[in-house]
Amino acid sequence: MQFFAKSILLDQYGRATNFRLHSLGYPHMRALHLGWISFMVAVLAWYSIPPIMPHIAAALKISAADVNNSNVVAVSATILARIVTGPLCERFGPRRVMAGLLFAGSIPCAMTGLLKNASGLFGLRFAIGILGATFIPSQFWATQMFAPSVIGTASAFTGGWGDMGGGVTYLIMPAIHDGLRRYLPESKAWRVVFVIPAGICILAALTVLLSGADTPQGDWFQRPTQKDTSIEKDTNATSTITEKDTSIAKDTNPTSIITEKDISAAEDGVAGFQNDDDDDDETIAEVKRDEPPLVALASWFKVLVKLPVLIIVCIYGCSFGAELAINNIIGEIFQVKFGLDASKAAYIGSIFGLLNICSRLSGGLFSDFMAHRLHMPGRILAVLSAMTLQGAFLIGFSFGLVTLSTSIILMVFFSFFVQHICGSTFAIVPFIDPVNNGKVMGIVGASGSLGGLIFNLMFRELGAQYDRAFLYLGCISLGAAIIGCSLLRVQNKTIWHLFHNP
Repeated sequence: MQFFAKSILLDQYGRATNFRLHSLGYPHMRALHLGWISFMVAVLAWYSIPPIMPHIAAALKISAADVNNSNVVAVSATILARIVTGPLCERFGPRRVMAGLLFAGSIPCAMTGLLKNASGLFGLRFAIGILGATFIPSQFWATQMFAPSVIGTASAFTGGWGDMGGGVTYLIMPAIHDGLRRYLPESKAWRVVFVIPAGICILAALTVLLSGADTPQGDWFQRPTQKDTSIEKDTNATSTITEKDTSIAKDTNPTSIITEKDISAAEDGVAGFQNDDDDDDETIAEVKRDEPPLVALASWFKVLVKLPVLIIVCIYGCSFGAELAINNIIGEIFQVKFGLDASKAAYIGSIFGLLNICSRLSGGLFSDFMAHRLHMPGRILAVLSAMTLQGAFLIGFSFGLVTLSTSIILMVFFSFFVQHICGSTFAIVPFIDPVNNGKVMGIVGASGSLGGLIFNLMFRELGAQYDRAFLYLGCISLGAAIIGCSLLRVQNKTIWHLFHNP
């Protein structure tokens, strides 16, 4: 797979089949980079409070129980927000939804400095939690811009690099706070610091609105359906686009145009077109748009009760849900278990989130690799293998909380596989019900937040018994991996087709 290609290759629908990661070329690579940057900024603001929580709790005399309750509240808002965001992406396109969420979430984030008590903390963390829903438009955007053969990698780029915001916030929020303390008293420093992530969210929202495109053809409302193109599946065209000129040279007798503004595509014989469907038997159909609200609601319930959706809900709830819960308490673990100060514990905890720079991406990349060789059963096998290792290392961490060095090493391993499995899981999601892709993404994305809510409650009830909490988390992950992958059927393929293909 090409990550730094000289030019972008397109399938017959204008979706990219490779990457130019060093480019901000319109529309494919710009959308990819805007997607992950926007999500990262949102996660940074979403998790901006935990690294500063020791200072907030001390200033407002908030109890440890209320701190844990606020962690639960922060995740709970995201469940509803993600469920609603999926259908909104189908209706309005990913760009507008992304910008709207960033604008909305920046307001309560900036207001954090006005906190006076625990009740205010609960309310603000609930409102800020809507920023977690930016994951859905980032993933939906990737499915519009990239072909099925590379969608696992593309979605892992946006999800993984975006999730890195959880580690970035543990790095920069304590640093900004410590910098402000040189000029402001402690009582004001922690209140002012939250203006920074709020301002970054507003800047990201404006950038998305003004410089991005929803689809290869441009704006969401001006996009032709796949039926509008006359390029058939048997096209042998080989056309390319470059960063400077995204138009594709056409034959003297073109029969079809897929474009608006910057991208044009032509008939058979045009250099560089790739027929992605020839490489794989996996397909992603055109998503439904402009459904009446009642019809969309009925479709949502039909999607929700499908067995593959429910299985992926359980798997993603045990992967991204674990990540959300651990993000809230990872700094606290090192502070309590090893007596570190708040800033040092936060810096060590940042390793967990920063591993997203490679871990979630590796999950999507491995899923695409397995799909090229074993098709859909290969994607399911990728999920099973990674989640089994996730469970094993979580259990290992529960027994390794003895020395600081051992704990850090085991944290690196379980962090990698917790995030890796998120990439592998979402590489399957676009294939479950392609015409209802936004709804499926919203439901599965919400399941991650639901898992985070459940695991946050578990951590709250177990208190400082972190070893037991991670033991339970590891066992649950192993059970979800084995049972879920054994039953999962996507596009009429299961993992058992690896051994018997009727």
